[in-house]
Amino acid sequence: MGGSGGGAVSTGGTPTGGSGGSLAVGASGGSLSNGGSTLGGATTGGSGGLQMIGGQGGSAVGGSAPGGGAGGTGGTAGASAGGVSGGGANAGGANTGGANAGGFSAVVASEGCGKGGRPNGGEVVVDNDHIYDFPQTYDGTTPMPLVIALHGANNPNTILQTLSNGSRLETNFVRAFPKSTGNAWSFSNGTGPDSMRISAIYDELLANYCIDKSRVFLMGHSSGAQMTVHMACVPGGDPRFKAIAPVAASKYCDMLTPVPVMYIQGMMDAQRGGSDGADVVAVFSASNMCSAMSMPYAPVQGCNSSFDGQPVDPGCIEYQGCSQPTIWCSHNDHGYNSTDGFEHGWPCFASNAIADFFMSLP
Repeated sequence: MGGSGGGAVSTGGTPTGGSGGSLAVGASGGSLSNGGSTLGGATTGGSGGLQMIGGQGGSAVGGSAPGGGAGGTGGTAGASAGGVSGGGANAGGANTGGANAGGFSAVVASEGCGKGGRPNGGEVVVDNDHIYDFPQTYDGTTPMPLVIALHGANNPNTILQTLSNGSRLETNFVRAFPKSTGNAWSFSNGTGPDSMRISAIYDELLANYCIDKSRVFLMGHSSGAQMTVHMACVPGGDPRFKAIAPVAASKYCDMLTPVPVMYIQGMMDAQRGGSDGADVVAVFSASNMCSAMSMPYAPVQGCNSSFDGQPVDPGCIEYQGCSQPTIWCSHNDHGYNSTDGFEHGWPCFASNAIADFFMSLP
């Protein structure tokens, strides 16, 4: 099980605000280690729970997982899946730049479209650098959404691949899993080796594979979530990404360029000083010009923790009046480790919730 790691920015989030030592780390380009090694559930065979959830979800969206086209009969999530997977009927006209019937923005085909079909086995692996994972519906000619997923400190880059297998992230997105150059991600003012690696992976995917350039997303856990927030905090934001989904990050700026966000953190994250991430969420809600009003976010359903089998309340709310969708999920999944990391893990609902959020965006 994972023990605590570098605590340089672990106090970055408290319910009353204040970034603690996090700004110093951001300024100096220090590692975003933030404690920990193995994610909860991974060492207890935990991905099985996510696979079960993914299976149920695929069925619920009317078969969108294998083809995409039949989505839309299963409610909001189904309609989203059918509209953006690029594997079914809603892709009609997309390759010529037309918006689909679901009201989503026009597909923008990358330069890699037409260069080849699905890689053998659906994967491209470069050890200690990256993994590219292609869904069954990838054919090399129909542009597909892309999500780049950043692992936590002292974790392999396979961890988020394992935790999102069997979910709608696997069936509806090309997934890229970079490996940080060290044990954790280092922002280094956007010019360090980790930033360069992410940029190189982004460029390679668009140049050599069939990606919808208008639907590229970024997500991460722990140190990877902190890297995600750092990238969003750059003046002007990061226009490569349509939306972001950090899981257990820290605060690194007071305002940022508006961006659709689903922020996920445990109610009492032990690796974040018992914080629920309210200070991080406050940056997003203020930057997205949200009102003080919020409503329960019904699309995210409960699940049983892959860590201890207990029912999990996702605790998701959606802020009202925002210029960009702003979701906060303050959950009670104990996943991470049983000593000092309660509620810091990747909760059982996260993969499908993130996929559905990304797919719902126009």
